[in-house]
Amino acid sequence: MAECKLEHKVDESTRRGFLRRMGQTACAGGIAAAVLGDAPSARAEPPVPSATGRVGQRVLGKTGLRVPEIGFGGHSWSYARVPDGRGGLRRPDPDEALRMISLGLEMGVNFFDSCTPLEEHSVPGEVLKRLKKRDQVTVSARLCHKMKGVPADVETVHRWVDERLALWQTDYFDILMLTNSEDDTPESGYWDMSYSLEAIGRLKKQGKIRYAGFGCHFTPDGFRKAFANFGREFDICSMPYNIRHRAAEDLLPEAKRLGMGVITIKALARGELLTDADLAGRDAGIARNMIAFVLENRSVDCCIFGMHTEEHVRENLSACWTPLTEAARRRLDELGRMPPRTLYGWLEPDWLGSNRFPC
Repeated sequence: MAECKLEHKVDESTRRGFLRRMGQTACAGGIAAAVLGDAPSARAEPPVPSATGRVGQRVLGKTGLRVPEIGFGGHSWSYARVPDGRGGLRRPDPDEALRMISLGLEMGVNFFDSCTPLEEHSVPGEVLKRLKKRDQVTVSARLCHKMKGVPADVETVHRWVDERLALWQTDYFDILMLTNSEDDTPESGYWDMSYSLEAIGRLKKQGKIRYAGFGCHFTPDGFRKAFANFGREFDICSMPYNIRHRAAEDLLPEAKRLGMGVITIKALARGELLTDADLAGRDAGIARNMIAFVLENRSVDCCIFGMHTEEHVRENLSACWTPLTEAARRRLDELGRMPPRTLYGWLEPDWLGSNRFPC
């Protein structure tokens, strides 16, 4: 298996070097500014182009981390999407997960995201332990937390991080993402970051996290407010972007102006964009093409989504070196204009974007 070691523009890759630097992190008002500098990511090294059979790399904003263009989404391990041979579906078992992750590493994918379900942490954590590859990957954990702006938020964040670190069988996260659920918005009284930012500062000092980000189920206006209020205190943002839900195209310039790394989610809208596709016929490879569409936007640093079989891994990663044909673009546009049979809740209609079609 080819090794996939991370290159760091600013940071050393060793744990010892990281911990040594933690003691030098400057704090302001009790909050560690999650910034390596005020320079925007436009000054970072250019993306490493993809080569046939291997996933290319991009620089994750002001973190300086080189990350693969594609990453494993946590839904890979928590959703039942593998045929069980009896007409039903199941989750990948541990041996299948090991083969999938090994294949991904061979092809250059060393980014792993995880959210609320415990399997999203425990499954890849166990595999990476068996493979002894933790020091060669980037692990991102999403804390979906109703931040109320009260002192108890600090304890909640710390407890969640400790619990998830145990599941990952590691002592630090490369990235901690503060996210919200579909109903936890500024309008609902949540997403007051004051004490959560304090927790982030402490976690960085303790060496339990390296970088911090935000995003997930916001509306586009929610992202604009978050950029204005917290954009300089975070390293990374994460937002949905696919052939149908394209409001991110209006937000990405602001994220890049702030020097933030960008991780996109929902390239396939959790599979709903495939419901009208003829996957066994004219639309074979359409999932790959949907991912390739996202990667064409050079403001995207890493695109994550669920992959549930080795076949998914091979096909989806090939988006990095398979150019879109004009016929493929026309078909993507057709599928993007078809409302999914079961509308994927919070993505409709806000994330359609200012230049897109109505529902």
